[in-house]
Amino acid sequence: MLSIIRDLEYKTISNLSLDGKILDLGGSKKSGYHQLIGGKHEILTVNIDSDYGCDLVFDIEKSFPLEDNSFDFILLMNVLEHIYKFENVISESSRVLKKEGKIYLAVPFMHQIHGSPNDFFRYSKATLERLLLENNFEKIEIKELGFGFLSLGFQTFFIGFIPFLFCKNVVKSLFILIDKIILKFSPRYRRWAKNNPMGYWVSATKK
Repeated sequence: MLSIIRDLEYKTISNLSLDGKILDLGGSKKSGYHQLIGGKHEILTVNIDSDYGCDLVFDIEKSFPLEDNSFDFILLMNVLEHIYKFENVISESSRVLKKEGKIYLAVPFMHQIHGSPNDFFRYSKATLERLLLENNFEKIEIKELGFGFLSLGFQTFFIGFIPFLFCKNVVKSLFILIDKIILKFSPRYRRWAKNNPMGYWVSATKK
């Protein structure tokens, strides 16, 4: 996998162990991250397009055709940036989650425009926190994803211009290594990386 942010998201999600009913909004049964999640659970995928391979077909910009308090967990993996009425997604997610249910979401930040079918927004840490607080969530944890300038450059520029998969992987590994070394010794670089993340991983609990 060439995407650095996707690598980091998958590494994070592989640490989850979830028991119960999971609603994967904007997901697909072909998604590569379902099998990474530990625990005893049932995953229902939702997409607006049945061609993606999903359990339920509906528009998450509108009211969800689901009962209140019916799910233990909600996943939003790189979906929120594609949703124009994103506040509806979070408010409806809160509604269908059980008390003390959890939402896990990943969003890009310093990332090129991409489709599926439209790319509307980038969310700051402050925006994500306020959005969740205003929709009955607490225990909000937001983690920056990324390493630094070189890794960000690979993700947004070099990945499209370096020829051959082998060369891409060599440059990717080299840039990540250099970023990690600089992060270890430079507080200024750590501050820069924190303020210029590739994306965020977010978890929150419904009150």
